[in-house]
Amino acid sequence: MKTDVEKAKEVDEYVLKYSRLVKDKRGYNALLTLLQTGVLMNDRLGYEDTVVLCKILIHIKFRFEFISDGIMLTDNTKVNYYHTVMYPPKTEVNPEKSYQSKHDHKLSVGKEERDTTRHWANDILASKNKSE
Repeated sequence: MKTDVEKAKEVDEYVLKYSRLVKDKRGYNALLTLLQTGVLMNDRLGYEDTVVLCKILIHIKFRFEFISDGIMLTDNTKVNYYHTVMYPPKTEVNPEKSYQSKHDHKLSVGKEERDTTRHWANDILASKNKSE
């Protein structure tokens, strides 16, 4: 079982990789600062570039909040990101439950229909033949 510190380190690597920022550039270093300290002031990048960085963070679903003159990570951002985005819980599908109604089973493609059941296309063709 990983500790929260190990999860946070893995989240840092994941976010830096999937942000697609170029290493050793201003944006990458600013994101690294945000991940390490939890706060990024607008004067580090400038307002416009901070907005672009926010768009990247929103795109990769990384949570933060705006503060006066900057952005800040919310409480437990990294651990929540680890559990919800990187390794979301698996949902189990119950094979006994069907998402189709009985009516859908009769008319589904590739299934044999009963001789007594008329398909909607047969009704249209029958009405055309009667009008001719």
